Amino acid sequence: MTSGNGLYNRIFGSGPLIAVAGAASISGAAVLAAASPGLAWPLPLAVRVGVLAAGVCLAAGVIAWSVLTLRPGRRGTELVTSGPFRFVRHPLYAACLTLLGPSLVIALAHPAYLAGLGCAYASAHFLIRHEEALMEEWFPASYAAYCQRVGRFVPRLPGRRVPS
Repeated sequence: MTSGNGLYNRIFGSGPLIAVAGAASISGAAVLAAASPGLAWPLPLAVRVGVLAAGVCLAAGVIAWSVLTLRPGRRGTELVTSGPFRFVRHPLYAACLTLLGPSLVIALAHPAYLAGLGCAYASAHFLIRHEEALMEEWFPASYAAYCQRVGRFVPRLPGRRVPS
């Protein structure tokens, strides 16, 4: 159970790389938005702030639930499939990409941020493969079955499985 950087991978996984990719995506989007202010969406400030506040609260709730369900010292020692892990395999990343990301796009009210979110999402799907390979190594029998039942960042529709 000590592939790669063992303890580091158990505690942090792909998180730091996904955070850097997300920051780079948002930064690129900010440059595009600044270069094209005429494309901004005419959304009222109250709507933008309200949507962002809702996204932050939802994401913070999912992150807290995730940390309470899988404490850092237990990471990589057991496959947890309860709490938010019943719905998505990576609830911390899902909270940022699927809850906070779209609310940030609406709050910033420019299509460049939609492109930035798309880049962040694609980067996360690419970068998470390393973490998932470790999970397959650590939990060879149960992780593959878990992946068939539960979506990576977005919950699967009931009764929908990934083809083998």
